[in-house]
Amino acid sequence: MGKEKISIKDNNWYIVEIIEKCEPVVRNENQDLRRVNTWGNFHIVKAETPKIAYEKAVKIGKDAEFKFINSDKIEMEWIFVGIGNLIPIYEDIQDGSEIMWEDYGFISNRRAERFALSEKELLENVKLKKE
Repeated sequence: MGKEKISIKDNNWYIVEIIEKCEPVVRNENQDLRRVNTWGNFHIVKAETPKIAYEKAVKIGKDAEFKFINSDKIEMEWIFVGIGNLIPIYEDIQDGSEIMWEDYGFISNRRAERFALSEKELLENVKLKKE
């Protein structure tokens, strides 16, 4: 049995990181050092050019903004911050394909070793989306 593939033939695919934050609706906008819950959500988009991919990502981010009342009865809102990354996918995707990379630079071995997490840490941090 062959590996499943997502083909890029005649298509352009990108990975976009949409940055969003959650904070109270009533807040001090002048306080730049205030703490906010911040997420980087990675999406795959199909677009003919990087500019179109960017525009699609911005629309996804803006469309996801919403307000809600939390358990402490405080009105909160998810706010689109911007696009954190725009990465073209150059090859067909199949099981085991490399889809992203990050250059952490010329750093100490100690710092390099800190990037790797244990199986327990990784599995505890996996949050599966529940429908």
